[in-house]
Amino acid sequence: MSSLPQLSSPYPLAPEQIAHYQQHGWVLLREVAGTEEVAAYRPVIGEVTMAHNHNTKPLAQRDTYGKAFIQVGNLWERDDRVKAFSLAKHFGQIAAELMGVSGVRMYHDQALYKEAGGGYTPWHQDQQYWPLDGAKCVTLWMPLVDASTNMGTMRFASGSQELGYLGAMNISDDSEKKLEALVAERGFPLGVAGAMQAGDATFHNGWTIHGAPGNTSESTTREVMTIIFIEDGATITEPDSPQRENDLRGWFPDRKPGDKADGTLNPLIYSKG
Repeated sequence: MSSLPQLSSPYPLAPEQIAHYQQHGWVLLREVAGTEEVAAYRPVIGEVTMAHNHNTKPLAQRDTYGKAFIQVGNLWERDDRVKAFSLAKHFGQIAAELMGVSGVRMYHDQALYKEAGGGYTPWHQDQQYWPLDGAKCVTLWMPLVDASTNMGTMRFASGSQELGYLGAMNISDDSEKKLEALVAERGFPLGVAGAMQAGDATFHNGWTIHGAPGNTSESTTREVMTIIFIEDGATITEPDSPQRENDLRGWFPDRKPGDKADGTLNPLIYSKG
């Protein structure tokens, strides 16, 4: 644990990067984690991910969601080494400055490993799963390996965060069809992350419609770590769907609607000053 990088140094954000995030609902930032930092944490995150992976059916036997990625959440709770990564002040500072808030807390982290031959990630909104209407939320999405465009890096409907909550809609072929039509109807331009080096990261608003193509590489898994940040002081809202009821139980076990989102699973990661 002591040999792992601390990830505590500030990341200098340019005003135009903050403006891009605010306008488009997403931004690509280079070298958010350095080469040595990724090299130190990648095997740890991979070890914990595979130890808790239950998505073991052959790809051909999975549904669209299952083909999209191996998904394991709350790694920071499972291993103190991953905790040092996911609760790093370095990442929290970026999240807070992009959202324009004074502090951020953990919502949860997730490893999203898209295997070679893995399917596409349909269009969706992250925050439709979360009982956090009215709260500012942002997702960090970081490949732990160099990710070429054919490995399934991110795509965004730029500006779609302005629509807010579009209702409960699981990540599926149905969400792809409905949101693809909506994106075309509203004329949102497509933003793409393109090729990313290990340690680069995208940050996207909880309401931004986004997805990813499949991984058409022959043998390389797209190893990605994500961290979801919520603004400090956010209030939990009444769940209006089974998805949000599940998240209330899973991520706010000691809180109820109307409470602040500051339970034991939501530690403060960064506070200005």
